[in-house]
Amino acid sequence: MRHEYHWHSQPLANPPEGCLASFLRKNDPLAAFPEADCDVLGSAIEGSTLALRFAPLEQLPCANHHFNNDTFCTTPGKFPCGACKLVSYCSQKCQREHRNAHKRDCNGPIRSKGGQAARTPQDQPPTSSFPVEHGTRVEPEPLLQKETSVVPLLPTSDGFPAIDIIHLKNNEKDQKRDFSLAFVASGDLRDVMRTVNALGSDYAGHLNIFLNDNLHPVVSRSIILLLLLGVTPNEAVAADMALHFWYSVFLPDEYRLRILAMIVTVLQQQTDKEQPLVVNLGQRSKLTCLVPQEIIDHLLYTAGPTMSTTQARDEYERMRTTPARLDSRDRTLVGLKPSHRLAFLEFWRSGLVLPFGAVNAHFTAPNVSLFSPFGEWLQSSVEDPLTSWDPKHVIKLGQVHGAQPEDVYGCLYFFLSDQLRTFAKRIRELHITFYVFSTDPRTLANEISSGQYLMHGIPSSIRFGRVHVANALDVDCAGVQDVLRSWGPLLAQGDTAAIVGVLMNWAGTRKDGSVTGAGEDVIVRIIDKLVKASRIPPGTNPTTAVSTAARELDAVYDNSKAFSRFLAAQGLGGVLREMKLKRRLKNKIVPHRVSMPIDARSGDLPHLPDDETWYRYMRLSRTSFTARFVEFAPAGV
Repeated sequence: MRHEYHWHSQPLANPPEGCLASFLRKNDPLAAFPEADCDVLGSAIEGSTLALRFAPLEQLPCANHHFNNDTFCTTPGKFPCGACKLVSYCSQKCQREHRNAHKRDCNGPIRSKGGQAARTPQDQPPTSSFPVEHGTRVEPEPLLQKETSVVPLLPTSDGFPAIDIIHLKNNEKDQKRDFSLAFVASGDLRDVMRTVNALGSDYAGHLNIFLNDNLHPVVSRSIILLLLLGVTPNEAVAADMALHFWYSVFLPDEYRLRILAMIVTVLQQQTDKEQPLVVNLGQRSKLTCLVPQEIIDHLLYTAGPTMSTTQARDEYERMRTTPARLDSRDRTLVGLKPSHRLAFLEFWRSGLVLPFGAVNAHFTAPNVSLFSPFGEWLQSSVEDPLTSWDPKHVIKLGQVHGAQPEDVYGCLYFFLSDQLRTFAKRIRELHITFYVFSTDPRTLANEISSGQYLMHGIPSSIRFGRVHVANALDVDCAGVQDVLRSWGPLLAQGDTAAIVGVLMNWAGTRKDGSVTGAGEDVIVRIIDKLVKASRIPPGTNPTTAVSTAARELDAVYDNSKAFSRFLAAQGLGGVLREMKLKRRLKNKIVPHRVSMPIDARSGDLPHLPDDETWYRYMRLSRTSFTARFVEFAPAGV
């Protein structure tokens, strides 16, 4: 089944040979598109229709805008609404003009005391109304029963912030040091971006970055993000397009056309499909895609006109309003502050990472990379990028740009914009060679060791200063033994070299991995500790707390001994001896658990010293406190 997209323009009669329309018409990935679509699309790309209606945001905008009559205040917002603090205005005049539109949100039921009423899993989804659009009347959300038939093909939030896998100041301390880094189960680019940005603009070494994921849609999206950041001339526009392509469900149509124009231009340079796609990213960096040709062919689809706005909106609404997701949504809203409830609901409704008061009606082009070729949502839920970044840094950076902590997705927008602008600058100014793969991590290690990529400048003798295996260590993935046997021989020697990974699902395999299986005495003791700290209410029942407050309990539960027993059961000792590796008891790159110092001991607890820190990690970012990071280093150093 193919979804058709209908253009409201007349096609070119005979597009000249060599123009983009001709290329689109002949290119295999778009062979199923109507010829008229290709003609009009090519004409649009080559014409002057790519001007931006709204420039990327530098500061929080004044919220006084009326899209229907095309009136917008272009002055930054400096005076927040005294009640919700989700929007700001440049003057009292703008606030008065926008009062009637804003009060429907500000005084809406989701910000009332009843807006966070707790529900048990047996309760039916609520029939209360929630705001669905800024300045419009409140409508009840639909309840749709259909569940997706597609196995999720894009990673969902894993509950911990992005990490820097080098930590240069704590390790090599050499700004001229060359690094080969392998992200063997990358998922997305956040750890890559965090690592490169942390090096600083004065880094003078050469980076070889290997990116691999066995899911083709993931790899396709990563390639496009790197192209956007490395090829788009204006860094601010590049970052804004990348931000919304990465995280938003809809894009401005001019962004979609720009992305498609970039992809077409790049693909026109690939004259021999038997050779990998190689693209220069600025003057100093390069991208080599050692991936199946079907991934390269798929790039056009990810920005193409393959589904209408209505089709995308209907599928997004279907996905986010199934009974299970409504229940998950309401569980998330419990415990949030009133304005954060409204901010979360607006993000779920719109699917856009933007300040609450920003203009958003021009985001009409579906982000096709988040949907299957049959128009089905590719994630298991509404992906929330808040869980991928440290909330302390997100809110601090947002405030620099004028956003209030209540406007948490506005803070996230400015944080991501700054990070992506820095990443774009690093790509253009530093010497970085990206190699992209799409295979099983174990297969990639074998192929590198056997010299399969020698002709592409990758010798079999290459050794990596860091190998980031992510959650490939989990028992339901490759597992500890296979990962260390595959990548141990490719690890460089030296006391700073390391294989870094995280075990996300280990706690579910051991009774005492989580506080829920640690025994009643432990649970009662932890509940008493949390009550005294005012983290949970007095009188909390231990039986219900293990399901309603599991993350709170796990945050103050020492699972280090249970984790050591888990690793022993996985045969870690034997494979470490075999591969001449050791597990670091004191990490140098990433802490054992979230919200801990890097040099903390394995048995230390997450550092959540005050009520606001506790709230941000527990409620806003919904951090996983059972996940544990590990570092393996050469045994002889």
